[in-house]
Amino acid sequence: MKVRQAWDAWLRGDMDALVEHWDPEITWSTENMHEWPESRYDGVDGIRRFLDEWLDVWGNYEIEVEEILPAPDGRVVSLIAHHGKGRQSGVPIDLEMAQIATLQDGKFIRFDNYDDRQEALRAAGLSA
Repeated sequence: MKVRQAWDAWLRGDMDALVEHWDPEITWSTENMHEWPESRYDGVDGIRRFLDEWLDVWGNYEIEVEEILPAPDGRVVSLIAHHGKGRQSGVPIDLEMAQIATLQDGKFIRFDNYDDRQEALRAAGLSA
């Protein structure tokens, strides 16, 4: 499964292997992250920059992929949790969220990120 391969690349810190799974025009949407300052990041360079900046902020950071669920329309939902502490602030993070991945021709074309897992499951047609 392409989604599992991508998560495995992320978990081992292999950004180059992760990017190989992305379409050059990929979109990373944070429109459903209600407190997020940006609404989207476009293209491989835009998403890489966002992920690099995200990782720079956290010390002792880990992500847990709790479940990967196929949606009826072919998208894939990942239920994930972030854990860590701010590198400089020491402020802890324990964030449960969901991500809906859309693939086309074997490449990721869009990631929709949600801070409300139930909202994500409804959007993917997996919950009433």
